[in-house]
Amino acid sequence: MIQASAAQHGMWVAAAGAGPTAYHLPLVVTFAHEPDVGLLTKACAAAADRHALLSSAIVDRDGVAHLTPVAASGLRVAGPHEPVDEEIARPFDLERGPLVRFALFGRTLVITAHHLVFDGQSKEVLLRDLAAGYAGEIPAPPPRTAADEPAADAARLADRRAAAAAFWDGRWAEPLPVLVGDQVLTGRDHGPGQVHAFTPPLPDLPGLTRFETLLAAVHATLAGHGNQRVTTGVDLSTREPGAADVIGPFATELPVDSQPGDATFAQFAAELRGALRAMYPHRSVPLARAVRRIRPHAAVAPVSVSYRRVGAPPRFDGAPADVDWLAFAGSVRGDLQLQAVDDGTTVTARLRCSAAAAPVAQRFAGDLCAVLTRVAADPATPLRDLVVTAAPVLPAAVPAPAAGPTPAPGGDLVEPVLAIWRDVFGDQAIGPDDDLFDLGGDSLTATQIIARMRKTLGLDVDIDTFFDHPTVNGVVHAAGPR
Repeated sequence: MIQASAAQHGMWVAAAGAGPTAYHLPLVVTFAHEPDVGLLTKACAAAADRHALLSSAIVDRDGVAHLTPVAASGLRVAGPHEPVDEEIARPFDLERGPLVRFALFGRTLVITAHHLVFDGQSKEVLLRDLAAGYAGEIPAPPPRTAADEPAADAARLADRRAAAAAFWDGRWAEPLPVLVGDQVLTGRDHGPGQVHAFTPPLPDLPGLTRFETLLAAVHATLAGHGNQRVTTGVDLSTREPGAADVIGPFATELPVDSQPGDATFAQFAAELRGALRAMYPHRSVPLARAVRRIRPHAAVAPVSVSYRRVGAPPRFDGAPADVDWLAFAGSVRGDLQLQAVDDGTTVTARLRCSAAAAPVAQRFAGDLCAVLTRVAADPATPLRDLVVTAAPVLPAAVPAPAAGPTPAPGGDLVEPVLAIWRDVFGDQAIGPDDDLFDLGGDSLTATQIIARMRKTLGLDVDIDTFFDHPTVNGVVHAAGPR
């Protein structure tokens, strides 16, 4: 058993209160011919043997997530009338695992993985290995395994955390509500969603990658809807050299903030590119470890963007398979979640939307496509001319909520809870009114304290309590009478 990475722990905390499919990453592969079930079964077993995370579970050890090996999931042949959607939506038991499963529906292979052990690039790695195994080839072992990652992650965190904290100091601010049409979007949690598929006309512009052009167009579209300050979450890879062939959750979501103003699109996109490039050296440190007072939301902002390049589809029995890289699991994190896949020729996009965003999702997609068409014709077009809307303008800042009254002391629970805090922090000088975050704590510290309070005192509080009342007196008072 090994301790999970910082990114896995943060996701584990967020997933604890999430819906059953919020962190499912489905991959749907349709073969050109009826596959050989025996060969495919062996290929799935070989892939699970090659990548340890495919045969693992996540267990709780005093509030800290740990990885433990379990039996691998074999290929399951689905019944003739069994719905694919039900297979994708079937929940995982995180503590029993495994966290990846394979099901064959006729000529269609459905792979469903939990984000705790998987990311976008893992889809390509797994499909490549399945194709090799199906063909009787034995891929070389990856240069690193899941067992190597926790130690490497801990070393990176120790080495880079201070620099990341300094980078985000003064940059991080809670995202504002987002106006799209007549809807005000604020959601950063998970929930049932809908999905709209479209093909954005993404141009190749001088000095910009396609991803940078798409992100700038999203910000420009939101500015055109009356948002003076725009913050979007952006999915970024955290893979280090040597991890290209390793399956795992090598991904993070970080905020990108802008105030579009009166610049031309080309000028604005160049500024946004600079902000992204400045952020990249710090992406291996989860935001919650660099900025301590961030609640463990499912999304860093109401609107997020994910973009990934993919290679040629794998071949089975000599023919390329049809791969749906963006298969939908039924849930959305945040209010609008734009996912795009670029195969080098075509960019395919899916816009996932919450119930709050559903009335304006198609309008947003249409406005985004219109912006991309206009900037392809003339990148020097002023931002104010890209989207014309009668929507009201949201303020650039909102007043912070007034602080509530200091909770009264919590009676006979204060001393035993204080003892737990002192043990977790290793500091006997902690007092009942000391702030958890001022002491250097974060969401990991809070989950450790929660687990020990539950185990030794039978007292169950949620992690939001620690953000609302980050002292021993505050937590005990919020927990109510025993």
